[in-house]
Amino acid sequence: MKYFLSLAFALMSAFSYSQTENKKIRLFLDCQSYCDQEYIKREIPFVDYVNDRFESNVFVLSNHQVTGSGGREYKLQFTGREIFAGVNDTLSFVRQATATDDEARQQIVQTLKLGLVRYLAKTEQGKKVQIVLEEESSESGGATEKSQEDPWNLWVFNARLNGYLNGDKNYFSNSFSTGFTASRISEKLKTTTSISYGVNKNRYGSGEDAIKFSNESYRGSNTTVWSLNDHWSAGGIFEILRSDFSNYESSWTLTPAVEYNFFPYTESNNHYVGLMYKIGPSYFDYREETVYLETEEFRFRQNLSLAVSLNKKWGQISGSAAYGHYFHDFSKNRLTFSGYADLRLYKGLSLNISGYYAVQRDQLNIAKGNISNEDLLTRRRQLDSNYSFYTSFGIRYRFGSIFNNVVNPRFDGGGGVFFF
Repeated sequence: MKYFLSLAFALMSAFSYSQTENKKIRLFLDCQSYCDQEYIKREIPFVDYVNDRFESNVFVLSNHQVTGSGGREYKLQFTGREIFAGVNDTLSFVRQATATDDEARQQIVQTLKLGLVRYLAKTEQGKKVQIVLEEESSESGGATEKSQEDPWNLWVFNARLNGYLNGDKNYFSNSFSTGFTASRISEKLKTTTSISYGVNKNRYGSGEDAIKFSNESYRGSNTTVWSLNDHWSAGGIFEILRSDFSNYESSWTLTPAVEYNFFPYTESNNHYVGLMYKIGPSYFDYREETVYLETEEFRFRQNLSLAVSLNKKWGQISGSAAYGHYFHDFSKNRLTFSGYADLRLYKGLSLNISGYYAVQRDQLNIAKGNISNEDLLTRRRQLDSNYSFYTSFGIRYRFGSIFNNVVNPRFDGGGGVFFF
């Protein structure tokens, strides 16, 4: 009798294991970068999409970094669970800066399909997989070689023009801004130069009693950094600024900097811990005399900051801490903290929180004079404050069916958004 019970148990276990293998892949897709989930479900219908990573047997984490040409390099990290434990892989593709959203979603679908082949091969579905390789014609091959020649020598240019209007009888606001950016990014050198102009006009109330004011600003900057090795970088930042709001007729700042990344830069998609030191001079020409009775001044400043970023299957964490001060008066300093976290605590339970806090005693630019109620209400100029902060938080809990394969776009309006 004992022999028959053991045999029955073994047969049941084998049957249960076979049934598990024969089922569809249970996929949890975590897009830290935007993905068109509905399109993916239509194009890859041979897996079961689950809403909880703990219910999946294949977990895919998608994230990206910006390329030198303004495109994005996406990395899809495949992690096997349960019967696929130990079957892991990472695939990547580059979305060109000029690619449309449709071209990008086709790329991610193709990459997902390639990554899922290893898992399909371990299921009964693998018997139905057909692999077809499209052969490139000689003409397309020649075009590929030609496309690799870069007449711009890695330089990328961006120009923008923005406008905004908003108002009613008692309020009116309009803004205009324009800018131009030129950048060149290679493995050894990264340089970005930008110039911008912006103006904002506001009216509070109506008639003769209306409060009207405008703020105008000009900005120019250059950031150049050299790659020294896998962990060290060195460079500098140069900035010119004119701002009505900040009381600058002109501001000139030159800041040499050095950075150490505790991980190799090639791994920054998943983890980054960087320590940066900056030091340099600044010249300020003020529009109005400051609370320190200065109309212009030349000062030296230093800053030390630590930034951390982790991008894992359990969520995202990033944050930074920085301290800086002027050399002429160490009491003129600033200490800042910032952070962001999006964590999956357990199954459908997620927590997200972000915040920033600054202890600021380095506002040399605050204009002298009494603070009026209009200044407080409209924030038309920068006012003295020894601290600033913001915070946000939220919690999400999802429960019910773990499967989410159905795509039904009815009453979605084609994805359009209307404002009234």
